[in-house]
Amino acid sequence: MTDNSSSNKRIAKNSLFLYLRMGLVLVVSLFTTRIIIRALGVEDYGIQSVVSGFVSMFAFLNTSMSNGVQRFYNFSLGKQEEYSIKDVYNTAIRIQVLLAIILVILLETVGLWYMYYKMVVPDARFKAALWVFQFSVASLVVLVMQIPYAAAIMAYERMDYFAYVSIFDVFAKLGIAYAVMYSTTDKLIFYGALNLVVALIGCLLYFIYAKKHFKELKFSRKQARPLFKPMLSFTGWNVFGSFAYMIKGQGLNMLLNLFFGPIVNAARGVSNMVMSALQGFQSNIVIAFRPQLVQSYASGEINRVKNLFYSLSKFSFVMLSILSIPVIMELQLILKVWLGDSVPEYTVSFTILVLVNMVISSLNTPVSQVVHATGKMRNYQIGTSTVICLILPAAWLALKLGCNPTAVYWVSLFFSIINQVVCNLLLKRVFNYSIREYCQCVIVPCMLFSVVAAIIPYLITILMEDGLIRAIVLLIISLLTSGFAAYFIVFNDTERHMVFSFIKKLKK
Repeated sequence: MTDNSSSNKRIAKNSLFLYLRMGLVLVVSLFTTRIIIRALGVEDYGIQSVVSGFVSMFAFLNTSMSNGVQRFYNFSLGKQEEYSIKDVYNTAIRIQVLLAIILVILLETVGLWYMYYKMVVPDARFKAALWVFQFSVASLVVLVMQIPYAAAIMAYERMDYFAYVSIFDVFAKLGIAYAVMYSTTDKLIFYGALNLVVALIGCLLYFIYAKKHFKELKFSRKQARPLFKPMLSFTGWNVFGSFAYMIKGQGLNMLLNLFFGPIVNAARGVSNMVMSALQGFQSNIVIAFRPQLVQSYASGEINRVKNLFYSLSKFSFVMLSILSIPVIMELQLILKVWLGDSVPEYTVSFTILVLVNMVISSLNTPVSQVVHATGKMRNYQIGTSTVICLILPAAWLALKLGCNPTAVYWVSLFFSIINQVVCNLLLKRVFNYSIREYCQCVIVPCMLFSVVAAIIPYLITILMEDGLIRAIVLLIISLLTSGFAAYFIVFNDTERHMVFSFIKKLKK
């Protein structure tokens, strides 16, 4: 019990670092977006969004490997007799180099073909779009090569350093936005080049810290061959799942570009920025929980894994709901203050739907984390990926029938609900837990919480006039109502203790 209490306090401590980082990153990122839209203009911002988004579509391979490397680092820490950190590091380095080569080949062939023959870009800006494409490819390669070092930092739970690097990154991008605004060269090309420079510096910061603090990260010519198969197997099935979510994200972006052009992509880019800003808070919770969850499974503490799974589900849902409710209800004002007169058409409807989708999908992430801990990926990834991949043809059909751009978000929301049911049924096959207990402990309290937390803020929007005063009152009341509802409806005694630990560390 003492060990679990200490581990829970470590989760709270790591969460604190990540949330302090996230709060600063959120504010600066939103301000940066306002500056960069003004600097580039709506059309160039839409071009940058669709081009960099297309390149990041191929990052699903890297995302899969990142999750795999951290999982094997943590598994090694929890069950040390099977293989060492050094073995994981050496295997990861070799796989990442191979992955970088594959990505470059795919992007410089399939990617360029799509750029020339399918992407909708004004002729006058096509050359600039090609430059952005090449800078984005180089940035992706840099991201691939930093994974063994960044994953080690996460596995050892050095969240403070991770927070520092993230803060550097966001302030560097703010500097980029101002540099682009006052640049006399092609602003879109200049923006892409500076983003590559920031990516290189970030990679170097992870490399130096990991090499200095983790002596096990030593490259050896001797290969740990027994690790290649399990790491590639884990990654292979993880790629299958990441590919499906890539289809959901960037595939829909490409569809919108094909049917409506770059202006609608700009609206999607803004809505995704809002979603990413809020979703980062859930990512922080997952990052803080993940090492403990994997190490507990490796050590055979199945009951603790289940408790962490339930807690992670509740914290994720509550956090995103608390943030999303006031944002949805005051979205018009937020966008006006944030972007001024540069709000692209459809931004409001896109953002509302994407936030609702995000809150519902937040319950899926903890399920996937437990599956990752078990390493039994095949059936889970086949099932959930099949559901997610259906989004693209369904969205295409809706647009082909003449629906407006918001149809793709309604389609995505429908399949996200179906996917949550499928994920829990598939988890049952690889991890022994009660779906009935899960519904009683997680689903029912979360649904009740979402209703209670939204009632009073909604009444405020009806009873008060639009404006800054209403927004401030709504924010305060929403936070208080949501906080009390979460404390008394959703959390159990252990989770309340974790919240108190977080608050105490915040005060210190």
